[in-house]
Amino acid sequence: MNLTDVLNRIDVKKNILDTARPLPPASVKSLIEDFRIRYTYETTAIEGNTLTLRETQAVLEHGITIRGKPLREHLEVTNAYDTLKWLEQKVQSREPVSERLILELHRMLMNGILKEEAGFYRRVPVFIQGASHVPPNWRKVPHEMEKFEAWVKEAETNTHPVVLAAQAHIRLAQIHPFIDGNGRTCRLLVNYILMTHGYPPALYQVEKRAEYLKALDEADHGNEEPFIYVTAEATEWTLDRYLSIIDQQDNLQSKSTNVIRVQRTISMKRRTCSIRCQTSTSPVSSCRCSCGGKNHGIKVRRNHDR
Repeated sequence: MNLTDVLNRIDVKKNILDTARPLPPASVKSLIEDFRIRYTYETTAIEGNTLTLRETQAVLEHGITIRGKPLREHLEVTNAYDTLKWLEQKVQSREPVSERLILELHRMLMNGILKEEAGFYRRVPVFIQGASHVPPNWRKVPHEMEKFEAWVKEAETNTHPVVLAAQAHIRLAQIHPFIDGNGRTCRLLVNYILMTHGYPPALYQVEKRAEYLKALDEADHGNEEPFIYVTAEATEWTLDRYLSIIDQQDNLQSKSTNVIRVQRTISMKRRTCSIRCQTSTSPVSSCRCSCGGKNHGIKVRRNHDR
């Protein structure tokens, strides 16, 4: 399936979701909280955090410290979770992508982890482990970020949001503006772009880390399509979770309709039996109607006993 077909499929699903809104508040609340925890786990695990999904949940929901795990890993998950929640609120303002937004994302993500560099561009050369791409000299970073902001502003006028989000990730990762935390910042930026355009956030999963990194490496060599596919798949994963709420609603409505239909059928049988039995002086066991007395209410039984 080519990329256009994949994007069209996502748009069809998004239209189904939009048409079904508003969804049950309780279901949406549960899904959002589940996504926050999963996202926190996946985005930190991609960077090497060793907390499991259950341990991440325990840290976030109960403030538990996991024995044998470093403080940095606890800070990574709490920071990622808090920054995602902040970003969800920021989406409401539909603020354009800017250097200020990206710096604030990094500051929140790396708060307490980087002593002086959180929220500031790097001032040293860096190399990306396992990648052939070499980021620009640190002195060029401010200028490259200015160009990046201008590119996003222009590209979002004529680019599919999923493609735009993926390309923004690629370009920001290539600039590598920070000494650490670039990947987490990129993934949050992807979700900011998606959510401001009405799409659900993407979930890049650690079990597909190799595919994710390989696609980024191919993008560094000029082929962006594989990473756009990866981003589309990550977006569709969350989209399908939302659509599952609609499926559950439809099943409940179908069951409810069947119950009502059965109740109406029983009610009609009882009314018919009642009419037939009003003139009967026989006991229930010898009732002349087809139900044999089984569908009779209390009132009808009394008529048999008169």
